[in-house]
Amino acid sequence: MEKDDSKICILIVPYTKKVKKLLIPKWLPKLSVAILSILLISASIYIGKVHSLKIESQEYIARADSLEKEGKLKDEKLSQLESQNQVLQAKSDEVENKLNEIDSLQQEVEKLTGAKTPSRGGNISRDMKIGSTCPEEEMEIACEILDNKKLEMENYVADVEKRLDYLETIPDLMPTSGRLTSKFGNRVDPFTRGIRSHSGIDLANSHGTSIKAAGKGRVIFSGFKNSLGNLVIIDHYNRYKTVYAHNSELLVKVGEWVEKGDIITKMGSTGRSTGPHLHFEIHKNNIPIDPYDVLK
Repeated sequence: MEKDDSKICILIVPYTKKVKKLLIPKWLPKLSVAILSILLISASIYIGKVHSLKIESQEYIARADSLEKEGKLKDEKLSQLESQNQVLQAKSDEVENKLNEIDSLQQEVEKLTGAKTPSRGGNISRDMKIGSTCPEEEMEIACEILDNKKLEMENYVADVEKRLDYLETIPDLMPTSGRLTSKFGNRVDPFTRGIRSHSGIDLANSHGTSIKAAGKGRVIFSGFKNSLGNLVIIDHYNRYKTVYAHNSELLVKVGEWVEKGDIITKMGSTGRSTGPHLHFEIHKNNIPIDPYDVLK
């Protein structure tokens, strides 16, 4: 019998049955091995790709979670900044309203005293440029602005106090009530009936009427003096002096400091007088002037 080299013979020998013979082509095992190798290699490549995709997917998910957390943190920070800006804006508006109130008050004080200040009011929001910097820097700017305003106000208050103190020395308060009987300047002398210069004004009222200091100052004379009778002279130390004559009673002594409006004498008719009245003079630089040029 002719031998066939193209096939492989496989004998199957069971314990009890007849031996069986199986013939298979020689190329079949090689093909099976090749196919199996291909399948193993494909499976390995597939598993590798799946593992790589899984890792990439996990990394992507982790990155997405990180970005989401960062986004939430940024949103929270933005919300905090917006809240801080709102609070800061509210405070700056409140401060600006206060400065506007101070501005109005300063204008009134300036009208009364003539005191001037380098600047008034101000726009806190404009100066701070809200939103252009971080809230911490804005707060520092606001504090600096307020410190400058505080210093300005302290200087202004000091200036106003000086001005008010000076105004207290101006003898512009009417010293007593009564009827004007003689003006400043030339007049008919009640005793000689001739024309004579009158260096003050005469205010007539009942005996004992209170007479007040026309301004703050120091008493430099208090006593009797010839035709002027009981006399008080006050030096206001601002180029002004005031004279109060014909009094019935003197209530201050030499050297005393008096405030504007203090009662210093009582009206009388001492000295060369025709009846109870106050002879009142204002001297500027030691020269008598018309009291009505100063009196309010």
